[in-house]
Amino acid sequence: MKKYTATYTDVTDWNFLVYQNTTGSRSKKIVVNPASEDEYFFKGSKELATGEIKFPTEFWSEIISSKIGQYLEFNILDYNIGYNKDGTQKIGCLSKSMVSNSINKLTEGKVYLTGFDSTYNPDKDKKKYTFQFIRETLADFNYENYIPNLLEIIVFDAVIGNSDRHQENWGVITNFEQTIQEIDEALKNPKNKRLTRWGLRFSKILTHAQVEKFKNNQFKNRKSDLLLESNVINNNFSAIYDSGCCLGRELLDERVNKMLLDKQMLESYIRKGTSEIHWNGLDNKQNHFDLIKLRPLHGKLFINWFVLIV
Repeated sequence: MKKYTATYTDVTDWNFLVYQNTTGSRSKKIVVNPASEDEYFFKGSKELATGEIKFPTEFWSEIISSKIGQYLEFNILDYNIGYNKDGTQKIGCLSKSMVSNSINKLTEGKVYLTGFDSTYNPDKDKKKYTFQFIRETLADFNYENYIPNLLEIIVFDAVIGNSDRHQENWGVITNFEQTIQEIDEALKNPKNKRLTRWGLRFSKILTHAQVEKFKNNQFKNRKSDLLLESNVINNNFSAIYDSGCCLGRELLDERVNKMLLDKQMLESYIRKGTSEIHWNGLDNKQNHFDLIKLRPLHGKLFINWFVLIV
């Protein structure tokens, strides 16, 4: 169990990229390890406009949920303890970035959903954010093979009681550098015919064009670009990330102590937990377990997966 123990890192003297913008409602900064030049996210708990920290222990929920996910063998981003003595929130969770500029990029689910349906407004159309809508979007971009990843997220959220799996909390990673390297290797193969080599060179040109757009902040998330990336450039579904809205992070210690001594109270709290991902045709958010019982596509895989875990 030692490998699931969170590590502690002092990032006070690391390089803070204050010019970088990140999504989400929690205090989040990009920091660079000066020794390795690797980028990390240093994230505190949710801050209100007044400066108040709404859920002071939320970053702990992020760390603990990541360790639970690792123990249960989910594909999940690793979160550990970070410390910045100069910060408003001195302690937070630290995670290595899944992407690096010009090497690869993360495209969040919101981009695909609005690319698939230009009338969709993530801020207003809450009930439209359904399992079916996400599934249709993935299929439209030729990402049907990532539907099991979506199921994995739903199951994991049920395990930890995560209620905030919104459109920016999952995505696809586009691997520019890997694609170019593989094309270069294929071009060295003398067995490839002229037409194949021409196609490889054209794919390399398209990949370089996407890299330049991304590096120069000219990527407009047009559907044509997204389809090009899904069909030409190597990609993978991201590891599970941003799962801190879970494990009773909003509860005060007094309430937690009572629940630990009262099984009925604890079970009632668990049953009230709902998924941010809706189900088509049902107006209200579904309890995590009810959503699983609805048996979406790959239903057998869904149920068996959950039974094995719990």
